[in-house]
Amino acid sequence: MKNSFSLVLAAVLFATVFVSGQSTNATRYPFLLLGDLPLYPAVAKTARVSGVVQVQVTVKNGEVAGTEAISGNPLLSSAAIDNIKTWKFGKDVSTTFRTTFIYRLEKQETAEPSNPKLELELPKMAKITARPTRRPCHDCGSDMLPRPVTHSEPKSPVLPTPTTP
Repeated sequence: MKNSFSLVLAAVLFATVFVSGQSTNATRYPFLLLGDLPLYPAVAKTARVSGVVQVQVTVKNGEVAGTEAISGNPLLSSAAIDNIKTWKFGKDVSTTFRTTFIYRLEKQETAEPSNPKLELELPKMAKITARPTRRPCHDCGSDMLPRPVTHSEPKSPVLPTPTTP
């Protein structure tokens, strides 16, 4: 009985070591200490551009040392890279990884600009969902047109009448 228990225990320990020794292909992302919030580029929102951007990021001594857009629309990838350049990691972090920015536009438009909805798993992924701004109608004269700004004319200063001696 003692031998069978020892044999089972040895088999369990061997299996545990064997299973834990297997490597996984999962990417380990460094801990992000600081970074600006990502935004939806105004030009891309106006042009109704959405899509996925993948960027290869190189970090050296905690600072972003290099970025390379792997895929995505240039309007979106430039905004993603600008955001990535604000990221700060621990001083001992030197690594390379791939991150994904997902830019989505809602179907419903808004008359006024609004803040985007953000879902962040930084530095692995950022999902930015924005509501497009309704374009003004210049043909129909609707209320969507911006109201003109009226400026009052400055009053001319009253100059004294020159006197003759």
